[in-house]
Amino acid sequence: METFKAEQPDVVLHAAAYTKVDLAEDEGRAMNWQVNVAGTKNIVDAAKQYGAKLVAVSTDYVFDELNVGEYRKTDPVNPRNAYGRAKLAGELAVTESGAAAYIVRTSWVFGEFGNNFVYTMQRLAESHPKLTVVNDLLGQSTWPRTLAEFMLHLIAVEATYGIYHFSNDKTATWFDFAKEILKDTAVEGRTSDKCSLSAKAYRPRHSVMNLEKEKSTEFEIPSWREALKQFLYK
Repeated sequence: METFKAEQPDVVLHAAAYTKVDLAEDEGRAMNWQVNVAGTKNIVDAAKQYGAKLVAVSTDYVFDELNVGEYRKTDPVNPRNAYGRAKLAGELAVTESGAAAYIVRTSWVFGEFGNNFVYTMQRLAESHPKLTVVNDLLGQSTWPRTLAEFMLHLIAVEATYGIYHFSNDKTATWFDFAKEILKDTAVEGRTSDKCSLSAKAYRPRHSVMNLEKEKSTEFEIPSWREALKQFLYK
């Protein structure tokens, strides 16, 4: 509260999260809840008290990932891992607060900071002439730059408060994504239809979110290939 009192913000972009999905199942369980639920509640309560608009980032993991079509904002939620359950509880903290807020669900985030799929593929390509990547996980990748631009766009156009979905446009499998990352290398990519079973947390096989509402705000969403190209060759 002291920071809000001192800064008196008009807008708060809440992107802080505990994202160690596997650790959230056991030794990171308390931290997962503390950051994604209690932390979110602290932020939204402060934003409401000081009259700031809030944009909070959530995740596609709030769904059960069993849908064969696109997930819409009105579809039932049913998270299947501890991370998803905490993020959903964080969403509820936002909606139940009555604050002026946007919730933006996103997926498959890759960017300059932290560990992500792009860096993993590039690192493995340095020592492996062949890489095997699963081809049975379908979803939408998100470059944080376009996510941030969309969050600011919601504020700028005074979009209706509520839940939004955001990723880069078009869908891909992890193999499609890896193939594009490595297309300028000599590494051979091989597909596998065996999703990894070694992870502690459940991983979605089908994670495609409907973006009609987001496009109706007149925000131009680049495809995942366009976003990846800008990221790789910036």
